[in-house]
Amino acid sequence: MYQWHFTRTGDRTLPPLLLLHGWMGSSADYTEIIDRLKSQFDCIAIDLPGHGKTEVIDEYGYGFVNTAIGIIQLLDSLTIDCCSIAGYSFGGRLALYLALEFPDRCDRVMLESTSPGLATDVERQARVKSDRQISDRLATDNFSDFVRDWYQQSIFVGIDKHPHFPNLIHRRIATNQPLNLAKSLKFAGLGMQPYLGERLKISTRSILLIVGKLDRKFVSINRELHQRCPHTNLKIVPSCSHNVHFQNPQTWSDYLNQIAT
Repeated sequence: MYQWHFTRTGDRTLPPLLLLHGWMGSSADYTEIIDRLKSQFDCIAIDLPGHGKTEVIDEYGYGFVNTAIGIIQLLDSLTIDCCSIAGYSFGGRLALYLALEFPDRCDRVMLESTSPGLATDVERQARVKSDRQISDRLATDNFSDFVRDWYQQSIFVGIDKHPHFPNLIHRRIATNQPLNLAKSLKFAGLGMQPYLGERLKISTRSILLIVGKLDRKFVSINRELHQRCPHTNLKIVPSCSHNVHFQNPQTWSDYLNQIAT
């Protein structure tokens, strides 16, 4: 169902670390992070379906659950029985599903700016409708304009002040195809995933939640999640919004190392 594109960096005798990017991202988003971690981890960063150079054989491959199964199959092909996982936003939702559905395949888990999904059918249907409007824009708008508009959302407040923000925009435009991104939204958007909050509530797995202090929406989501799920650990990073690993890779790496020791 997939022809995965991924990078694998570091000594393969070291503990494996799977890195899952956010929507409109790619494995290249973790280049700086990998440079910081490759002496401690065997780092595997993949292009998720609809992103970068990964090829999807049929549309079912864009689905949320099928993507998770495909990731497990990729790990099988790499003879990785168990790995730590760090996922951001869309990739964090997948990381959470993997941790709950395949607990024996996951060691340490770090979720950055992540939601467990939407609890009610009404919320999910509203999100599907909203994502459909975004998909329509992807099919009709200038892609460069779309990408720049995307980062005007309040969850990204301040990110445009980062010195490497122009490089981020360029990478988004250069590595992605708008129609493939639309398929990712259609089949694996927030409204299409199973709600994971109740499963996480009864899980005994220790999970690190990390979120930027300026991202008020996800601070609220993760505080509530942390209160309901006693085995989670919440870290709120100052001076960051939704994309912590981009805005403060050192702190992100320090937190990962803390759960890895």
